[in-house]
Amino acid sequence: MQSGAGPIGIFVRHPTAANLLMVVMIVAGLFALRQTNTQFFPDFGIDWISVSVDWPGASAEDIDDNIVQAIEPEVRFLDGVKRVRSTSVEGVAKISVEFLPGTDMQAALADVETAVGQVSTLPKDSEKPEIKRIVRYDTINRIVISGPYPESSLKAIAKGIRDDLLDRGVDKVDITGARDEEIWVEVAPERLLELNLTLSDISERIRGASQDLPSGNISGALKKTIRSIGLEKSAAGIGRIEVRSLKNGEKVFLKDIAVVRERFSETQPTLERKGVRAIELHVQRAVAADALEVADRVENYLKDLRPTLPPNLLVETFDVQSELIRSRIALLLENGFTGLILGVLILFLFLSVSVAFWISIGIPVEILATIAVMLASGQSINMVSLFGMIMGLGIVVDDAIVVGEHADKQLRSGLGPIEAAELGATNMIAPVFSSSLTTIAAFMPLFIISDVIGDIIRGIPLVVVAMIIASLIECFLVLPGHLRGAFAIA
Repeated sequence: MQSGAGPIGIFVRHPTAANLLMVVMIVAGLFALRQTNTQFFPDFGIDWISVSVDWPGASAEDIDDNIVQAIEPEVRFLDGVKRVRSTSVEGVAKISVEFLPGTDMQAALADVETAVGQVSTLPKDSEKPEIKRIVRYDTINRIVISGPYPESSLKAIAKGIRDDLLDRGVDKVDITGARDEEIWVEVAPERLLELNLTLSDISERIRGASQDLPSGNISGALKKTIRSIGLEKSAAGIGRIEVRSLKNGEKVFLKDIAVVRERFSETQPTLERKGVRAIELHVQRAVAADALEVADRVENYLKDLRPTLPPNLLVETFDVQSELIRSRIALLLENGFTGLILGVLILFLFLSVSVAFWISIGIPVEILATIAVMLASGQSINMVSLFGMIMGLGIVVDDAIVVGEHADKQLRSGLGPIEAAELGATNMIAPVFSSSLTTIAAFMPLFIISDVIGDIIRGIPLVVVAMIIASLIECFLVLPGHLRGAFAIA
């Protein structure tokens, strides 16, 4: 081989090329480290669209015959549909449409909406189909609000906290234990008989006064749309609804023949904490958000909120996923760092100090370069990717050891620093590349695994392959340049 020819010769002889390349790898890795999301598991898509149709009072068999059997054929043969699953229970039909991986879910949602909209045989008294894409959210934590306060007060506080968290960038907050408010009308049967009314008549009167509907247009110099102003939303307003006008001109209002009161739904669940009423907030993040960043945002908000609340109103958190994420990541990093230290000690034990030093310096450089590749490929820092990184750590050190030890051997055989560093790398190209390609080939099949499992484990082969490539760059371009300088000093 001609002396100085090829990339290895250039990097060995150039005074700053090796350092510049190393700096680029370090800077790219540090930038990626700040930008890459941290979470427990990798992101994975759920390619499902759900169709829900309510038919109050209908049996499960009627639901299946009249709703499920009408909708299923319309959605089963849409483009990209993998399978269709349906469930029929009393009063509601649920149909889940799963699409093939890689399907444009926005277009799929539009296709399902169009297909369901073309079904004209649904029962007339069934509700309008509710069609939505199933979106995955990860838990950040759960907040429990409890204290000796009326349910309405706790509900108002919970809604205020929810709105504040949403304003601060939290993706989703679900409330549990806050029952819906409803207006309860209890009509005396004898009064209905006396006025020749039925419960259906009362229901129609209430419905007519409780609908916010357009009332029409006023034409003239200006054309305006007017709306009904008789919308009743309170018990007092419902009580003032006229239900009958007597022959003598006297008007009978609903409050005259019924007890009208506001209450909370008795069919929805309630929560208690240490014997007092409680409401739970389930704080969640979308797949694009950083779990630790969102958790810190929530914790800082609660830290500022608690001093402003009454002392007997407790706001507590549990099921805090960020603590679990931090502990698991810390465990993996601790184990990886321990292995790294042991590996470095072994290098210094069996190799010369200069060779062991530059091989050790290359390890964090390769890790940072791998993190840059993770950011570019849409990966996150999670249990799976960290496992792949620790797995790859033992693989990539071997490349640098082989090149460094062979260069040291060439130096001890009498060659100069430049020739020893260059020959140590060029002689090892074939064995190191063949070994690396064999390892890459072993991990490549993991890339072709599809569905959710493939999305979860894809981080392992990607990280390992990225580390191997970073190792090849470091041990054939960066390391020889550093060894040349170290050999010259020695």
